[in-house]
Amino acid sequence: MPPNVIEIYPTTDSIPVNILRFYIQFSQPMQEMNILKHVRLTNQDGKNITGVFYENQYELWNQNRTKVTLVIDPGRVKTGLLANNTMGRAFDNGQYYTLNVDSLLLDFNDRNLARSHTKTFVAVGEDIIAPNQKTWSVSAPKPMSKQALHISFDDKIDHISAKTFIKVLHKNNEVTGDIELRNGEQEWYFYPKKEWKKGDYQILIHPALEDICANSLNQIFDHQIEGFKQNSKEISILKFTIH
Repeated sequence: MPPNVIEIYPTTDSIPVNILRFYIQFSQPMQEMNILKHVRLTNQDGKNITGVFYENQYELWNQNRTKVTLVIDPGRVKTGLLANNTMGRAFDNGQYYTLNVDSLLLDFNDRNLARSHTKTFVAVGEDIIAPNQKTWSVSAPKPMSKQALHISFDDKIDHISAKTFIKVLHKNNEVTGDIELRNGEQEWYFYPKKEWKKGDYQILIHPALEDICANSLNQIFDHQIEGFKQNSKEISILKFTIH
């Protein structure tokens, strides 16, 4: 079966103008073929937009080569830098854009993508607010069930961060399960492998957790040098009880 693009992240169709990364998820391990030659960005008039993605010496694939990261040139994201001063943000607020992945990419069996894949989104105002776990809403599941533990972020959290830097503990032991993100990376659902037991639980959030604009917990990406404040290295904890 030929490979497909499963998803382009972030899945939200409203993306801040200071977005830092896109991810392309494939159904099969893919060959390295200069990914930027197979990705095209157009504006709402159909015009190609160039100079947006950072041309790294090495392509940023995951270990099994099913996901590649496209990084927006940080010089276009951070204010005060030359690229930002001369060209501005990569995206304009209120404008629509389409990211197109052509079908010429090959998997390791030399099969082309079954079809090209597009993602259309609207650019919205910049996000310069760090994620704040104190604003999150946690909905506890019922005991003796495999109901999802649900967190509403009140933010658009990077999907890799959300699956990597949030852990659930019960009596100091990690609860294993599967994570699903919905509503444009704003809703986190955790489905346990085993039924929930009654008792007190902790949700541990690593300070490296980022939103889709690379703002980490309690620190914005586009900070001013004079206002730089190193992130706390402490794990943040949310508590909930299953009755």
